[in-house]
Amino acid sequence: PGVEAAERTGLYPRLAAAAYPVEAAEYVDAAGRRPASLDYGRFARLAGGKVLSLLRPDMERAALAALDDVPSGRVRVRYGEPVSRVWQDGGGVRAGVDGSVDAAPAADVLVGADGIHSQVRAQVFGPEEDYLRPLGMRAAAFIVTEPLLNARFRNRFVLTGSVDRVAGLYSLRSDEVAAFLVYRDTAGPAGRPRAEGPREGLRRESAGLGPAVDRLLELCPEHPYDDVVAQIVMPGWQRRRAVLVGDACGAVSLLAGQGGSLAIAGATLLGDVLGPVASAEGIAPALAEFERRWRPVVESAQAAGRRAAASFLPSNQARRLLRRWIIRAARLPGLDRLVARRIAGRIAT
Repeated sequence: PGVEAAERTGLYPRLAAAAYPVEAAEYVDAAGRRPASLDYGRFARLAGGKVLSLLRPDMERAALAALDDVPSGRVRVRYGEPVSRVWQDGGGVRAGVDGSVDAAPAADVLVGADGIHSQVRAQVFGPEEDYLRPLGMRAAAFIVTEPLLNARFRNRFVLTGSVDRVAGLYSLRSDEVAAFLVYRDTAGPAGRPRAEGPREGLRRESAGLGPAVDRLLELCPEHPYDDVVAQIVMPGWQRRRAVLVGDACGAVSLLAGQGGSLAIAGATLLGDVLGPVASAEGIAPALAEFERRWRPVVESAQAAGRRAAASFLPSNQARRLLRRWIIRAARLPGLDRLVARRIAGRIAT
């Protein structure tokens, strides 16, 4: 859905230019052997051909570059200003920084697109714990410079892991390598309290998954991304002149591989329903119509995300071996088409 929306809005050429040419997805054991692999190009063709592999920062840069097509002065982008208060009255809606809304100009609509830990959601709809649904694991990610591993993994997704631990590696265009690590969170929704820092905790959780992972852990920055794998489930996404989109209202989880696609498609639909509105009275009905049309897509994707999370991190050796044999079987003629279409169908419907 994100590709189709990007094509319609003109963003697709910029996204396609930033996409990575993935050739294969491989499972590698701790000794470096490849017990299972997928021809990624063939999978993309069987899935309909509309598959782009993108980093989130590249998507953001493409969207920012597209602002060059907007008349000067129409859009302002400011970073480092988290929303601390939201106020709605008859004159519109205001979003304040540092607790002040007095100096904030009144707007027709406030769109909270600020992620799974949305401050707009907290201000308008209530505390995060009312909507956050942890899936029993945590995910960490970081990017480091490592020329040898970059050359080794170029144009391939590489996954390695054991019971309750998985690491994913991918080479970037420079000498950098992106690392993505997932591990079981046994401490519940609040996460695991740690005496050590985030880097030391991640090294403890993920050491021993193979020489490549151990090398990347040596280079891990002091403060890697490390957060709970969760979904956001809400009874409603809009209230008067405020509305949520993307992970702020319908996070499917990092393991579903659909967040970027749904973000672009959902934002495009929101623009479609708000575009014709000509008066303040039409805002609330338009936001309700957006939710009516988009919620079924998000809920279907969340169901697929829960299934993906359950299979991504095997809880025992039997499940780990089963996943390996499914990947191997997916290379068989006929079965590969079935698997590709099933995966694509879950993402797109």
